[in-house]
Amino acid sequence: MIRINLIPYRSARRKQQIIWHVSSFFAVIVVAGLFGLGAHTVASIQLSDLKEESILIQQQNEILKKKIGKIKNLDSLRADVERKLELVDRLQAGRFRSLKTLNAIARIIPENVWLDMIADHDGNIELSGLGESNRAVASFMRRLDQSAVFSDVRLGEINRVVVNGLPMRRFSLSLSRVEKVPVKTSQALKSNRGTEWYPDA
Repeated sequence: MIRINLIPYRSARRKQQIIWHVSSFFAVIVVAGLFGLGAHTVASIQLSDLKEESILIQQQNEILKKKIGKIKNLDSLRADVERKLELVDRLQAGRFRSLKTLNAIARIIPENVWLDMIADHDGNIELSGLGESNRAVASFMRRLDQSAVFSDVRLGEINRVVVNGLPMRRFSLSLSRVEKVPVKTSQALKSNRGTEWYPDA
């Protein structure tokens, strides 16, 4: 009877199985490591991209903040310009009203009355000057009162004075300017040229 010793064969086969298991284990570890490394690399790339996007967004925010600041500054400048334009318009309107006031006074003042002061306090006008007589001053007052430009004519004072050896009347008046002036006809202007007697003081 022939006997075969199978122990060396079984030992070799067991060794091969152990080596295969160990190799498979290390292969799994290597593959897992490669997967982990790949995932880490991808995550690192994504994180780097996110950082770059964050930096870009911050830069854009800074640019937008500057633009918003400029817009606010422009709004402030525009409001300031509008206020200045309104002031200029008011000054222009006041200047035109003053010119109209002076023109209206020049059209109705008698030849024997002279003014040396005209003050306009937002529509409240003060006049002072010299008249040849009480009647000349009264005529001037009547013309002012009948004018469509002025109203509420009041005599402040009237005194006798001597100017260059001639007796004169120094007077002061206060009156109001009518903002909306209707157009006066030439006939109405002519009707203001009459005189009125004023008793000497």
